Amino acid sequence: MDQHLIKRILVYTHNSIGLGHAFRTLAVITGMKKWRPDIDFLVISGTSIPQIFFEEGIEVIKLPSIKLDIDRDDSPMLSRYLTGFDLESIFDFRQTVIMASFNFFQPDALIIEHNMTGQMSELIPLLMKKWVRKGGPVDFPLVHVCRGIMKWVPLLRIPYQNPRHRSESINIGALYDFMYVLEDREVIDINKAFLGDDPELEKKIRYLGKVTNRVHGEFPPRKEVLNRFGLPDRGIVLLSLGRNGKVFDLTVKLMEVMNESRADRDRQVVMVLDPYLEESVSEAIRSHPLCEHVRFLEFFPDMVDLVNESEAVISRAGYNTVNEILLTGVKALLIPESHGGGEQEQRAKSIEAEHVCILNEDEVLNGTSGERILEFMDKKITSVPRRFDKYEVGKIIIDDLENWKTHAIRRKENCSAH
Repeated sequence: MDQHLIKRILVYTHNSIGLGHAFRTLAVITGMKKWRPDIDFLVISGTSIPQIFFEEGIEVIKLPSIKLDIDRDDSPMLSRYLTGFDLESIFDFRQTVIMASFNFFQPDALIIEHNMTGQMSELIPLLMKKWVRKGGPVDFPLVHVCRGIMKWVPLLRIPYQNPRHRSESINIGALYDFMYVLEDREVIDINKAFLGDDPELEKKIRYLGKVTNRVHGEFPPRKEVLNRFGLPDRGIVLLSLGRNGKVFDLTVKLMEVMNESRADRDRQVVMVLDPYLEESVSEAIRSHPLCEHVRFLEFFPDMVDLVNESEAVISRAGYNTVNEILLTGVKALLIPESHGGGEQEQRAKSIEAEHVCILNEDEVLNGTSGERILEFMDKKITSVPRRFDKYEVGKIIIDDLENWKTHAIRRKENCSAH
């Protein structure tokens, strides 16, 4: 007889800037599915790569995409595709879809990734459902999953009018039953850094460590990876520089260094172009004389397969990228993006690994880092790949949810008995 109580899990991930949130969410879900393939997962997201979920048999409700223009000082929020609609109309529709999805799916648990109240606080009506049901017969476990380092303090209190017309507020943190941090506490203490060092929230927070979508033993053979991209069996220098306004200048400076050393002749330089990089910038990079010998690839899921086969990687310091570099032990030059409240810079500072060298954008752009780059690229480094296990993370979350449901049923039975 099936004793499992968790049958349906609704997952929200806004994913408005890049692709990292979707991959991180996928890692958590597939980590859970290993132990419970019977669970129905429904993902609600504005991600532009819903296919990564479909390929794993995970259903997706695709919200109209919203983007942050991170190259502007005020980082305005814009519609990515529905440019003929104002943001208010788009978020009204997104909110309607979110609530309809919850009502249709009737989940046994709700997982919210990264933004505790959703993009533009669009999840507040859904959180009010948790508030109304909390402790009652139709309560459900509410879970927050985050990468640890955030950009701002999340909204923790929302106002409401109670029946006696007094102005009150709800503590959002109090609504959550579990708060999982996909990072080590030594890197970031989210309670002290973002949540007001709340002793009640501290009881709910659990640091599960870093996750990656691949784990050791799941990498395809080198020949298969090279054949997939039509690459010869030579050393690979892999470039992946994101999509912000400095990508072109950074690429040119890095290629100047490699051309001077003939590094691009001894190795093959492969550059993966971000899908959100402006087409004019992408074309300017492709046609630049210094990039004559560069092999360009469009973005593809699980880039870690190529990272694993590279001799060196030059990239940004996003959560997924850094973890994949640590997972594979590949030699890497990291250039943190300078926007976003210092999130990438903070992550880069936490890395203690001989095979990783950190540069800032100014060092590369003003040409003062050339010798350091060449010295590092030629340095023989023996690294020990790290072990990150999404399946262990998935097991912890599943067990917690099942225990929550079991205790909730017992409380209900005890109340009925009295």
